[in-house]
Amino acid sequence: MPGFLSKLWPLLLAVYIISPFDAHPLFLDDLIASGVLFYVLFKNAKKKNQQNHEYFGQSGPGSQTKGNSSAESTGPLTLDRAYTILGVSPKASLDEISKAYKEKVMKSHPDKVSHLSRELQEKAKEITLNLNGAYGLIKKHRK
Repeated sequence: MPGFLSKLWPLLLAVYIISPFDAHPLFLDDLIASGVLFYVLFKNAKKKNQQNHEYFGQSGPGSQTKGNSSAESTGPLTLDRAYTILGVSPKASLDEISKAYKEKVMKSHPDKVSHLSRELQEKAKEITLNLNGAYGLIKKHRK
């Protein structure tokens, strides 16, 4: 229900501002309604942005941040960095590594985030490519 109301309020306010029927003959009520409309839109955009950050795990410990992912994308992929990307220790079994890989890919696969913004889709694609490369390197090294 809160999601429905967050979409309904901006619509109702916009209709009120555009409509020729006003509660007050001057434009003061339209200014107030415009201010409330911008506040509601700003609040919804901020909430959506926060949900997107939580979705990609950018606020938790050990997560990839913008600075961390740019450092990981430079230079050749080493075995130590591959373990770091997957978030497992070098002593972990292949089953544990596979489980960690699958969990991370399920979160960030581009098909799973197609409903999000273009920027976040590109970020998901980059994360998935990093995960695939890291998992492939570890599997190759373990054989």
